[in-house]
Amino acid sequence: MKNKGIKYWLVLLSCCGLSASSVGIVMNTIGVFYTPVSTALGVSQGTFTLHATFCILATAFTVLIVPHIMKKIPLKLMVLIGVSLTSLATFAMGLSHHIVLFYILGIIRGIGAAMYGVIPVTIVINNWIYKQNGLATSIALCFSGVAGAILSPIFSSLIESVGWEYTYFIVGIISFTLVLPFLLLPFKEKPEDENRLPYMMDESLVNQIQFENEEVHFNLFQLKFILFFIVGILLNAVTGMGSHFPTYALSIGFDATLGSLMLSATMVGNIGFKFVIGVLSDMFGIVKAVYMMIIINIISLLMFIFLKNEIALLVASFLFGSIYSITAVGIAIMTRKFFGELNYSSAYANIQFGCNFGVAFAVSLIGFIYDFTTSYIMILIIALIIGVITIGLLNIIQKMKTV
Repeated sequence: MKNKGIKYWLVLLSCCGLSASSVGIVMNTIGVFYTPVSTALGVSQGTFTLHATFCILATAFTVLIVPHIMKKIPLKLMVLIGVSLTSLATFAMGLSHHIVLFYILGIIRGIGAAMYGVIPVTIVINNWIYKQNGLATSIALCFSGVAGAILSPIFSSLIESVGWEYTYFIVGIISFTLVLPFLLLPFKEKPEDENRLPYMMDESLVNQIQFENEEVHFNLFQLKFILFFIVGILLNAVTGMGSHFPTYALSIGFDATLGSLMLSATMVGNIGFKFVIGVLSDMFGIVKAVYMMIIINIISLLMFIFLKNEIALLVASFLFGSIYSITAVGIAIMTRKFFGELNYSSAYANIQFGCNFGVAFAVSLIGFIYDFTTSYIMILIIALIIGVITIGLLNIIQKMKTV
């Protein structure tokens, strides 16, 4: 049976398109529409951005049932339905001039994004790539950040030149186009269905891996899963600090320009460390790679607390981007390690549900803590404590037997 060839990398590249569309466009470029659309509709930004909240919540709930949908219909059909819902909803936003319609379309957009987002992407990669799985996962998920970084300024320019309505049309078309390689490339969900082995897997390992997967028993109420669920929530909560960097810069006496540069530095770190964690995972194992990323994040938090010059803050912002490598890549690979291939889709769907709520909760909580204390020091200290706690929890989880 074949276990290498260009097809494996074509499958990976097609997964990059899914990541770029479902997360890169739907989630990471949505902010460019806040001001122009809210102004055109005559509503506050807070009122308009609720449609983004509804989108995220719809994604959170939908990921819970994605594994069940995958058992009922072919993977590519599910992806087609998902991208069609998202693209058509985005297109329809360009025709909408009432806030309620945006709320409804935001929900539809979120449902669609979940159906062709992180879960199907990581499942396909786990099925097709054995050797260098960590690097392959990081490459695919990294494209969500790449798409956000490249397309956000392009969409902003289009809004200024052709208006937000036509820009929504263009966004919808691009969202669908990025998924076409996945839909058109002839491949099965599992390489075994094409008389292939996963990339660089030796035939002697097949029975061993199947045995190991069958030995892993899983349910949502086992202590191992509960602890890992908590780890996912806590690490995703730390990411909430990133969106507050512009306000943080102002709070310590700098201007909004530095705050924007800090966000950009974090985005660069976001992309770069996703590659790094994949390489480290393949070299040392995913848990040690995550430990390294947490330590780098702790260093960034200490820099925020004790150093207050522009260069140090930009370096700290870049290093802070390491947290996104854990929440995007690390959590996915650790789920596979701790709960096995057979349980991956179910376990990861529930983890993602908790992670999404962790982010939503943290962003608001950080704002309230700042309002109460007029400082981000307590928030940074809490983030430091979370880093130490998660290292401890992961150490416990790694030593636990699955029951």
